[in-house]
Amino acid sequence: MLLSLLVIAYSPGREVARQQLQCVFGGRKDPVLACPVTKGPLAPEVSIVGGEVRRTLAAQGVAYPVNEVYADLTPRSSKPTIGPEQLADELFSVFSMQTGIFRSPLMAWYYERGWRQNFNAMGFPGIDKEFAEASEFFAPVADGGTVADISCGTGLMARRLVGSGRYARCLALDYSEEMLRETSRRFEADRATSSSGGLALVRADAAALPLATDAVDAVHAGAALHCWPKLEEGLAEVARALRPGGRFFATTFFEGAMGTRQVQGSGSMRMFKTRPSSSASSSRRASTRRHSTCAARGPHARSSGQRCRMSRL
Repeated sequence: MLLSLLVIAYSPGREVARQQLQCVFGGRKDPVLACPVTKGPLAPEVSIVGGEVRRTLAAQGVAYPVNEVYADLTPRSSKPTIGPEQLADELFSVFSMQTGIFRSPLMAWYYERGWRQNFNAMGFPGIDKEFAEASEFFAPVADGGTVADISCGTGLMARRLVGSGRYARCLALDYSEEMLRETSRRFEADRATSSSGGLALVRADAAALPLATDAVDAVHAGAALHCWPKLEEGLAEVARALRPGGRFFATTFFEGAMGTRQVQGSGSMRMFKTRPSSSASSSRRASTRRHSTCAARGPHARSSGQRCRMSRL
């Protein structure tokens, strides 16, 4: 398999929730969503316990819960009890800078009210420009295809992908329960996208994507790679889920983009050192911006403040 890679640095509405889950509960096995562990197909199941309707997506006797907003397809969500190892992982997630801060209701509320706007000072061109660049790269596979927005946050990019009307299906995935709830709320408030039936919100771990192999046409991960605790596993999962010819567009930060040298360690955000190519170095010398273009290949491509486009051939 040959990969060509490009990285760029830089209370839900019930109607929308119902539409979001319609594409999950269609009465048959889902061709895209899969068990995050076995990668086997998931089928919808409904049970009534004490008058309460419970919906799940199941594979080989393992069931993943589905609530009124999203399907929880993280590996731990299928386990009725939690052991010492799972408890340690959960505590790490809660207190980690990479994931914990984004699971806060306050961050979900603030993300589009100030947090994301600060990225412009660090070299990001703004969401509309980012969307235009991603759309141009996705163009060969977009029409009628399936796009996954991993680490979707509040749905900033997912709303634009759905609003473009080019994709038959859009999967918005995030590890944060609160971000997914805010995404749902914002889809409800956005009239241009609130009637979409091709949207599904999914809680997911980037290192164990609940996506079938060769099932997705395009993947976007905006300002996200530095927050993936298991980056290499996450990139491998993206490559696995992409169809031949599928495309991956990601953005992240250079080390020092936030004005200080980042201390690398367990749970800290993973900033990337620059290793300029000849085409990218001249633009960095001419500008103090940390948003530049380069070409890269392979699962360990330079992803620190650069566009990173990956086409699966």
